[in-house]
Amino acid sequence: MFNLLGMKKSYDDCRLLRDSLEDAAEGAPLSAAQREHLVVCADCQEAADAISVSRSVLHEASRAAAPGPWFAPRVMAAIAAREAELRQSLDAWAAVPRLAARLTWVSALALLLASTWLYQSPKRAQNPANQSQGTIESLFDAQPSGAADDILPTMENGHD
Repeated sequence: MFNLLGMKKSYDDCRLLRDSLEDAAEGAPLSAAQREHLVVCADCQEAADAISVSRSVLHEASRAAAPGPWFAPRVMAAIAAREAELRQSLDAWAAVPRLAARLTWVSALALLLASTWLYQSPKRAQNPANQSQGTIESLFDAQPSGAADDILPTMENGHD
């Protein structure tokens, strides 16, 4: 039949062996029980092989990727160059608000001067050519006369 307790013990052994393989330094000795389990369990053998291969690959890569003696100065110079470039672009944009403020004040002053000049300038005199055509009366410029109201009462009385 199916032995749950035996399977549980095997699973615990596998987990403990894999943990000790991952935590152990290269070539660290295993206990006798762990070596026995490693010989018997195929899954644990595959895991041990994968761990040893990955360690060897990482060890080779760390030796090959070791930075040269000028690595840090080159990186720091590249960072400084990038910061200087960003600072220059920020300085260029920092001048825009100052320019906008000055432009606002100059525009306001120009509008004030222009409106003052237009307000105080004399009205244009009519050209002699326009005076011969006659004057144009406006409804709003004419003073209302009281004579129009006086006509109606005289008509009621029968007087012409």
